[in-house]
Amino acid sequence: MVVDISAVVKVAGAELKINESGIIEDLNDIYGVISVVGPVTFNGVVANLDGVLHLEGDASCTYVTRCDYCNNQISRELRVKISEDLVDEQNGNAEEDQYTYSGNWLNLDKILSDQIVLAMPMHHRCSENCQIICEKCGEPVIGGKCGCNNDQPIDPRLAALKDLLDKKNTETEE
Repeated sequence: MVVDISAVVKVAGAELKINESGIIEDLNDIYGVISVVGPVTFNGVVANLDGVLHLEGDASCTYVTRCDYCNNQISRELRVKISEDLVDEQNGNAEEDQYTYSGNWLNLDKILSDQIVLAMPMHHRCSENCQIICEKCGEPVIGGKCGCNNDQPIDPRLAALKDLLDKKNTETEE
């Protein structure tokens, strides 16, 4: 999404309302399990504050991912507040973490994709009642047991803790 900001670039105090919607290719594969489906919508304002352009607004999108518990596909809405200062890339004084515009044009794609990825939840659950499903038998795992009656595998990082708990339980039984 490219926006013509010529009405704002040279006029201190000027504002331009932006209502744009479009597909952002960078959002097709986030963390290998999340994809934004459909357009990203941005409603906001770019303002010239004494020579510094400031972008303020809200972005929204719909994404699909898998439930961390049962692995069913789920769809969620995401809304992100955006507030960023913009630097003219032709001046050459842009820092690495600053967003830029070029002449009279502002490309929103990089700004929106960065902010959406940063705001994306790290864990997803299809419902509050969803339970972890056993990979072997497909039954819900309740209290460390499932339908196949096998103990669930222990995460190797937690094996020492399990040994410590087993030792403590053995001592209390004696």
